[in-house]
Amino acid sequence: MTLSIFSSNRVESLQQNLCLRLGEKPLAGPLTSETIVVPTYAMARWLNLKIAQQQGIAANYEFPLPVAWIWQLAASVLERVPECDPLQREHSSWKIFALLPGMLKQPSFASLQHYLLDDHSGIKRWQLALRIADVFEHYQQYRPEMILDWSGGAGDDWQAELWRALIVDHAQTHRVAVIKQLIDRLSSGVEANRLPERISLFAHSSLSPLFIQVIHALAHHIDVTLYQHSPTDQYWADLKNKKSLSKLRLENPSQAEYFETGNDLLASWGRQGQALQDLLLNQDGLPLCESESYQAPAGSTILEKIQKNIFTLDGRAEQLSVDSSLSIHVCHSAMRECQVLKDSLLGMLDRDPSLNSEDILVMVPEIGRYAPYIEAVFRGNEKAGNPVLRWNLSDITLADEHPLVLTFLQLLKLPDSRFSRSEVLSYLDIDEICQRFDIDDTALADILLILDESRVRWGIDESHKESLGLPATQENTWQQAKQRIFAGYALGEIEYWDGIAPIAQVEAGSAQSLGKFWLLFERLDYWRRLLNTPCNTSEWQTRLNRMLDEFFVESSHQESRLQVIRDVIDELNLAEDVLVTPALLLHWMEQQLANREIQGHLFSGGITFCGMRPMRSLPFRVICLLGMNDGVFPRRDNRVEFDLMSKGWRPGDPSNGDEDRYLMLETLLCARQVLYLSYCGRSLKDNSECQPSVLVRELLDFIDSYRGDDSASQQRFSDSLTTLHPMQAFAAKNYFPHAASYDSYWCRIANRIHQAAESAEAQIWATESIADAEDEDESRNINLSELRRFLQDPIKFFFNRRLKLWLTSHQESEDEETFSLDALEKWGIKQHIANDLMLGRETSAQELLAQGRLPHGYAAYAGLQTIQSEIEPLLLPLQDYRGTTVQTRSVDCQLDDKLRLNGQVGNYFAGKG
Repeated sequence: MTLSIFSSNRVESLQQNLCLRLGEKPLAGPLTSETIVVPTYAMARWLNLKIAQQQGIAANYEFPLPVAWIWQLAASVLERVPECDPLQREHSSWKIFALLPGMLKQPSFASLQHYLLDDHSGIKRWQLALRIADVFEHYQQYRPEMILDWSGGAGDDWQAELWRALIVDHAQTHRVAVIKQLIDRLSSGVEANRLPERISLFAHSSLSPLFIQVIHALAHHIDVTLYQHSPTDQYWADLKNKKSLSKLRLENPSQAEYFETGNDLLASWGRQGQALQDLLLNQDGLPLCESESYQAPAGSTILEKIQKNIFTLDGRAEQLSVDSSLSIHVCHSAMRECQVLKDSLLGMLDRDPSLNSEDILVMVPEIGRYAPYIEAVFRGNEKAGNPVLRWNLSDITLADEHPLVLTFLQLLKLPDSRFSRSEVLSYLDIDEICQRFDIDDTALADILLILDESRVRWGIDESHKESLGLPATQENTWQQAKQRIFAGYALGEIEYWDGIAPIAQVEAGSAQSLGKFWLLFERLDYWRRLLNTPCNTSEWQTRLNRMLDEFFVESSHQESRLQVIRDVIDELNLAEDVLVTPALLLHWMEQQLANREIQGHLFSGGITFCGMRPMRSLPFRVICLLGMNDGVFPRRDNRVEFDLMSKGWRPGDPSNGDEDRYLMLETLLCARQVLYLSYCGRSLKDNSECQPSVLVRELLDFIDSYRGDDSASQQRFSDSLTTLHPMQAFAAKNYFPHAASYDSYWCRIANRIHQAAESAEAQIWATESIADAEDEDESRNINLSELRRFLQDPIKFFFNRRLKLWLTSHQESEDEETFSLDALEKWGIKQHIANDLMLGRETSAQELLAQGRLPHGYAAYAGLQTIQSEIEPLLLPLQDYRGTTVQTRSVDCQLDDKLRLNGQVGNYFAGKG
């Protein structure tokens, strides 16, 4: 039994050798599963597809991740091992959350007690429990000896005390204890029928030292083969980058000469691979069989020369010429990045008929932020005449994929909702809700028409407003709208009755539609009150599942999305009936749904868009990296203050920066034909320069140093590989031969702009000053109102006062409150009062409030007395014109005696009198 390490600089060679070895020696049992341990789900998917392509079928293969495989192995070898790790992160976080309140009184927990002093909702306690669970997770993988010491009673700080309280019921079943028992059992001897026939580990770039101990112990009993992706066939674990060499030369000059750089990129980006190589070779008494299948990159392109330089560890400069194998694209926004990418990919496909869309991989560090732009740009429209590309999108969360999840989270926020008009009506945009309440397009049109007439703004009723710390007014609330709507249905043409102004438009045909809407509204109000009370997790499960049933229809198309929400709700079982506040529940649900990714879309045909995740060394002919902006990639290590691992680094310790640097190295090596880099390098506001990722900058610096000084030009060679794209898709520069765009829509706009510019006569800017105002005294005298308008918007004031141009004013939101009547609102009230006067009736302030014609904020803060005092001056000029017809700007008010008056009243309504 041996440990075999098969190394290659090409992942394809690793996969071919894997299939060859598995085919040469099949497993003894025909129904026995072949176990291949993979670093990520993406690698498992790619490997399974490749095996199926080569062998015609890929059946009975298992692709577990390292943590799951170790636990499965322990369960098969040891007795009384649980089905899953009882202290994995999802379980331990809730256990720590429950333990903290009872342990905060201990002296060692004084710092945590001070931190949680004002935590009334429990959110801070949950966040702290989550961070502690993360730290304990790392301790179990990278500091197992410390965990064993704590379990034995050592340590008197709060972390040791909390760990011992955490394992009270799991002293022998937590991960470190189980793995220690597994290693001891493998070292002392184990029955052969408890072990698999063989194990293969494929393309791992990082493994914890504890897992490597298990691999070494297992290799004494069965064949264990590691298929390792290595950038070079030489020993490179002792390479130092220039920065490390400079530091070493200062600290210990005598040792610096024993180290070499070899290749700057490999030394800078390959630290994670160096640590794994050392850990794998650090074994005693174990037969080790090493084999390799390296293939030196051949070719004359820039990309191939860089790969060859890394493979040979050659640091000498070499002459390079510009080609399309490596390109850097600078854009102004994420949207433009996607547009430029699409045009570039179409150009590649046109130039190379052998290239297919399946040969293209696009990785994005912030895939959730770029997903809407990717869909907007690549969602083809054949009718528009644009080329259509097949593509698939992976690694996006459920919340990013469909608004149904966001609507569910919006329902959880009902206790704090203002019940604004737009928020309530937004539920009618979800088909699953409309189907549940039987609201079709006709009913929706009726609902919107009547609600527009009701002038509802926000607030359920006056008590709801009062609960939010505002005056208890009923005006423009849903309660007032409901009274007016049902009164209109019951009372018909009556305009005012008992403080209610019925809406006359409510007819028998629309009554049923309004009844469906009010059923929805009443359920929203019911759940607002129910979700505002804390309860234990089991009760929360019952509530949330019932809420899903009441609001959403279980259809086959949406079943998977609703099922994912139900799966998240079921995870509340891990909390073991802990009391949870509504705020904490909302925070937890948002957190879980934001991290729940949709599986199964990888490599499903066409161009693959996915996140830029560690250990994804997947070979493609064309690899594109979008969003390589500064501060986004590589990720930063946000270590908490109490993380004891930060006090002393060890080989194999996890680091976000090292993981991302090694991912960049793997990406560079796995691009077979083209490596495409893109980032937002210009500001949309002022066109100022924005820096790319530090890894992109390192690559460009390496290219410049690698090229040598063969050119008399002072321009950097990397500048010739960089393209600065225009900010707009319709810029004429996009349609020249050297930068051809394939979007016919933007091309038509660019042509229109170009034709208009050619046909228009030369425009000369005015050089003379604007003439003085006709009335000089008027221009010099500025009242307080005009001064306020000038300070609020100087440009608008200039256009109105000096140029006599009146731009369209911003339309206020239907949810916004107004606290004063502007000129247009006062003019509308004048018209309404005049209509009533001509019909022989008077309008009271109470009636105007009931009709919603006075702003509810104005009514609440100005008071009824002020409203009446403003209405009375409007009534006085009209007292003598009862029974007369008055023609205004917008309507003709017909009076009882059919007379027409063109004098004082007309001027009054026109704003002249």
